[in-house]
Amino acid sequence: MQPVPEEEFHAFFTRWEPQVRRFLIWLEGDLSVIDDAAQETMISAFRYWGRVCALETPRAWLFKIAGQRLSDAQEARRRHGMCTDPSRFPDQPSPRNAIALREDQLAILDAVRKLPPQQAIAIALQLQYDLPLSEIADIMGVTTGSVKSHLHLARTGLRDLLGEAEDGERR
Repeated sequence: MQPVPEEEFHAFFTRWEPQVRRFLIWLEGDLSVIDDAAQETMISAFRYWGRVCALETPRAWLFKIAGQRLSDAQEARRRHGMCTDPSRFPDQPSPRNAIALREDQLAILDAVRKLPPQQAIAIALQLQYDLPLSEIADIMGVTTGSVKSHLHLARTGLRDLLGEAEDGERR
């Protein structure tokens, strides 16, 4: 394994780790799980630095790995009987306090997290990063047509989850 230039990786980490974390927040509400997945993603980037630094833009690689590491962290917690949904933690601060976002942003995040995984990933990449369909397809490892389908289903699901009640209040 070639030594990784410390300054070069530090610059990479400073630029990309916050973006990885923002992506993961769309998919998971437990900050400790997000921390684990983000950290493991950056460890993988360090481990495979020779490949990563050769990429024109590492976003697709990073988000794909982040999704895999998030699944690993969630599965490990489930195996050990640990809940990963903060809304089900007894006597814990709500996600609203932990993430400090406005009410409507939290409602959207909660709704995205209730979508099937592929739909959640597609809509998160589009809403957070405004990526072109082709780049979302690369990240997800699917065709552009599949991305369009996931986005359509995600929007329909979000409309249902965030639908307006008769009195104008959100459900």
